[in-house]
Amino acid sequence: MKTFLKTAAVLAALAPLWGCVATQQDMLQMQSQMDDLNTNINNMQKNQADLAVKIDTLSTSLNAFSETLKDITAQMTRLSSRLDEVDSGMNKRVNAIGASIKKQQEDVESALLPAKIYNDSYNAFLNNNFDGAATGFKTYLSKFPGGDMAEGAYYYLGEALYLREKWQDAALSYATILDKFPGSPRIPAARLKYALSILKFPEDKKTEALKYLESISRDYPKSQEAATARAYITKLRPPKAETSKPKARTEKTK
Repeated sequence: MKTFLKTAAVLAALAPLWGCVATQQDMLQMQSQMDDLNTNINNMQKNQADLAVKIDTLSTSLNAFSETLKDITAQMTRLSSRLDEVDSGMNKRVNAIGASIKKQQEDVESALLPAKIYNDSYNAFLNNNFDGAATGFKTYLSKFPGGDMAEGAYYYLGEALYLREKWQDAALSYATILDKFPGSPRIPAARLKYALSILKFPEDKKTEALKYLESISRDYPKSQEAATARAYITKLRPPKAETSKPKARTEKTK
């Protein structure tokens, strides 16, 4: 119907010309052109219909792709959330491991610290840095009063103070060994150095010093300290002079 109307319209437009110049051949040629035009119009309509079908198909495909894209987006969102959870869990684990390693390092440093302080102080003592040694041993004893090396720290603290002629402080250090470590192998040395220290006091400590010196000779007779103690005892208590016995009177014979 549309084709007929279009053809009629074209014929109506060309009607005035037919009366003037139209011939049978022209009419046939025109008819042929009209047929070609109709054919082109039909082809265009068919192509338009095909294009409409393709557009519908494309639209359907786009809708399907959009749904697929939505699904992919939802999956990506879920995956991102899962990755966030995994990342958070990993961060917690890493932080926990880091805290554990730090705690272990602190424990190791704490375990090594007493030995380091003691060894540094002892090396200072060996190098005649008696002030540094005394400071180091005091630090050890203040931080680790019950440490494994406390006995040695007290002894070498006393030695450092004795060599610095700080007699009262040295005597206190030796006395601490005698009080806290009665079974120590350093007891003979501590008694000897305690006695020698108190002999340097301004007040007279000769009697007390002799008591400790004599205890070394009595309790540890084979020790080196016993020999030294006996030498000091001899100096402090010289042997008594022998008193001459009165001669018996002889009676003269009358």
